[in-house]
Amino acid sequence: MNLSPKQLRHHLRQSRVLLPLAIAASLLVGIGVGRQTSRVNPSLSAAAMDRADDNRSVALSEEQLRRLGLTTVRPELSTGTERPITGFVEAATSSRSSVGMPVAGRVLRLMVSPGTTVRAGEPIAEVRSADAAAVRADADAAKATALSLAYQYRLAEPMARQGALSAQELESRRIASVTAATTARLAAAKAAALGRPDASGRLLIRSPIAGQVSAVSTSPGAVLSVGEVVAQISDDSGSELRFLVSPGLATNLRTGELLRVRAGAQTLQARVIAMAPDAQTSGRVMLLRAQSVDGRLPPIGTAITAFVQIPSSEQRFIVPQDSIALINGSPVVFRYQRGTVEQVAVVVAQQTVGQTEIHQGVRQGDVLLRGNTQMLRNALAASRGTSQN
Repeated sequence: MNLSPKQLRHHLRQSRVLLPLAIAASLLVGIGVGRQTSRVNPSLSAAAMDRADDNRSVALSEEQLRRLGLTTVRPELSTGTERPITGFVEAATSSRSSVGMPVAGRVLRLMVSPGTTVRAGEPIAEVRSADAAAVRADADAAKATALSLAYQYRLAEPMARQGALSAQELESRRIASVTAATTARLAAAKAAALGRPDASGRLLIRSPIAGQVSAVSTSPGAVLSVGEVVAQISDDSGSELRFLVSPGLATNLRTGELLRVRAGAQTLQARVIAMAPDAQTSGRVMLLRAQSVDGRLPPIGTAITAFVQIPSSEQRFIVPQDSIALINGSPVVFRYQRGTVEQVAVVVAQQTVGQTEIHQGVRQGDVLLRGNTQMLRNALAASRGTSQN
C-alpha cells in the first residue's frame, strides 16, 4: 500500500502514542500474574525466600505457618528471676533412728549393711555383754525368789486357818511374796529392755522403726560402750528436702511457699515447711526444710536443686525453649506480625527445663513462633546468601 507523505506522518504520530501504552500493559499483566502465583503457593518456596528483605524477614501467611508445623506464642512477663540452690534428700527428724548399744559389750555379728531394708523389730546385730549376763542372772534370781515366797504363802494359808500359824505371821509371808513378785517383774523388764539376753549375755539389737539402713557404725569384734551407735535407720516415706541458703536469699522465702525442684531427670514441687539458722554454722547460713507435694522423693542422700524466685528490677520474659534458636552461636527468636517473620537477636538470662528467660530483645505483646524453625533459618540464610548453624 502506497502512502502519501501526509498519511505517513499521521501513522508515525499514532505509533509514538500506542507503543508506550502496549509496553505498560505488558508490564501490568506480568506483575498481576506474579502476584497471583505468590498467593496460590502455600509452601516456603524459593519465591518466598526471594521476598526476604535485608531486615532479616520473610513473608509467610498463617496457612504457610500451619503447613510448616509452626505455632505462635506470647512471652510471659516474669515478675522476678530464679536463683538455684542445692541440697539433699534427708530423713525427717521423726523418721530417723540411731540405734545404740543398750549395754556395754562386744559385737558378735552384723545382720545388715547400708541400704538394707528392715522392718520394725527386725534384728540388726548380735552382741555379748557381761553386764547383760548379770541382768539376766538378776532376773532369774528374782523370779525364783518370787516363786518360792509365793509357794510358802500358799502353804501358810491352811496352817493359819487351823490355828498353827498366827495371823501376823501369815501377813508377813504375804507381804514378802508380793514384794518378791514386784522385784521379779522389775528385773524382767530390765532384761527385756536390753533385748532379753540369754544366760551367757548374748542378745539381739533390733530396729525400732521400719525403714532403710543408712549407715553402719561398727564391725564384728568391736567392743562398744553403752549408747555407742551401731547403725542408723531412716524411713524413706518421711523424707524431706534440706538446703543451706544465705540469710539474704532467705528473706525472699516464706513458709508455705512452693519451690520447683529438680532431682536428676525428675522435676517436682515442694513446699517450704521451716527456716531457721543452722546450728552447725553458728547461724551464718539458714537451714531450709521442704516437703514434696506431688510425688515420692528420690532415695535419701540424693543431691537436688531448687529454684528460688527473687524480685527483679528489670523486665524479663519467659518463653518456651523451642522458640529460641541458635544462629552462628547467638540466640534469636522469630517475631511474627502482619504476615511477616522477622529474626530478632535476644539476650538470654537463664534457661530451665522447658523454659528460657529473656533479658533483652523481646517486648510485651510480641508474637513469637515456636516449633521446628529450621526452614525459617534456611529461608533467611538463603536471602542473604549465607549459612546458619
